[in-house]
Amino acid sequence: MSKNTCRMIGLIMMLVSIFFLIGGLFLGGTGLPDYAVPVCHFTGLILLVTGIVFYHILKSE
Repeated sequence: MSKNTCRMIGLIMMLVSIFFLIGGLFLGGTGLPDYAVPVCHFTGLILLVTGIVFYHILKSE
């Protein structure tokens, strides 16, 4: 992949991860199942780490 493609994928993943993390914080008491909030947090963290890897590490090749 080119550097710009890696950077765009990384930025999109980081943006989506922010929505998952903030959504997990504000969906706590809305009647959702107990596993919904940890799943949102875990998905957000995985996307954030993967986005950082795509943005910083893969662009230097």
